[in-house]
Amino acid sequence: MGLDKELYRQAYQALREWSKAVERVRGREHLSPAELWQRYVALLEFCWRLCPQPSAHQRSEKIAALNRYYERVQRLEHWRRAHGDTT
Repeated sequence: MGLDKELYRQAYQALREWSKAVERVRGREHLSPAELWQRYVALLEFCWRLCPQPSAHQRSEKIAALNRYYERVQRLEHWRRAHGDTT
């Protein structure tokens, strides 16, 4: 099966357009650290609004799973110390 030349041309053209757009943005904006931080916070707030909050059941299940994990890690560490194994 050969390379789809038309699809390759389209992808290459899209890449060139993307690169040109990136160069235009890089040359235009010089933001202060405060402005960058404000944009970052705005982006985080936007993402948090998009993410649904877990239900109380999901939160309790996650906490229980984390507790089981840490309990197993503690048992493994106790076993390792008792047997002198450094793995």
